[in-house]
Amino acid sequence: MHCPRCETLLKEETIKDVSSSIQVDSCPSCGGTWFDKGELQQIDKIVELSIIEIRKIPDKQSQFKKLACPSCNLNPKMGKLEHQRDKKVIIDYCHVCDGIWLDKGELEAIQKDNLLKTVGKVLRLLMR
Repeated sequence: MHCPRCETLLKEETIKDVSSSIQVDSCPSCGGTWFDKGELQQIDKIVELSIIEIRKIPDKQSQFKKLACPSCNLNPKMGKLEHQRDKKVIIDYCHVCDGIWLDKGELEAIQKDNLLKTVGKVLRLLMR
């Protein structure tokens, strides 16, 4: 399978957390990652709180470039969707195989949450 962003051959990699591990396909050139159906959901719920959240994600122009699915034989163009937790992360998803492409830095961005924002959300909920 080749990278939808730069056409480099993807390499299998293991992502581990405390309760599970999954095999994904990563691009050694641009740093993006391909998640087969259901794989991202396994690690998507991991949230790391940080005092300062520094995002290193591609610019909007790069994020909105249409990419072809690297997994499907006919390479259909993938759709775009804002991630529900971090609206600045635009995920690429395939309507056919339900795979998801994340560019370098996007997984880290959706797994980190700003501590001050989180405290503010909790306080707003408590004051209702």
